[in-house]
Amino acid sequence: MTDLMFMSPEWMIETEKVLRAKITPQTTNNATLSIAMTVENCPDGKVKTLVFETDKGNIKTFKHADPASIKTEFAISGDYHSYEKLFRGQIEPTSAIMGGELKLKGNMLKAMRLLPTLEPFFAVLSKVPTRF
Repeated sequence: MTDLMFMSPEWMIETEKVLRAKITPQTTNNATLSIAMTVENCPDGKVKTLVFETDKGNIKTFKHADPASIKTEFAISGDYHSYEKLFRGQIEPTSAIMGGELKLKGNMLKAMRLLPTLEPFFAVLSKVPTRF
């Protein structure tokens, strides 16, 4: 498979397929959560947001969204290059948030408890052939 441009419609389709195949209630400890991941300073000059939701560990939603029109439990935002490192598996989500590369909004106590459930999600994402 050729590398797909990060956040392109083709990347979204392939990534959702991989997530649905690999993310299970067991890999996410049956977590129910909703996260908006906002990618700032994209090469095309735009800001793009992905919404990721699970229900008892099953993928419920994975889509592009307008951040003004969505309501999620948590919001993660950061620079395009920070997400590049995250999606390539060069940094872990917890380290990126604790180190300030990504900013997290939401209930911090719950977020700290749920951050380990994001590790499998990003591990799977790092396997999708992606061009940045």
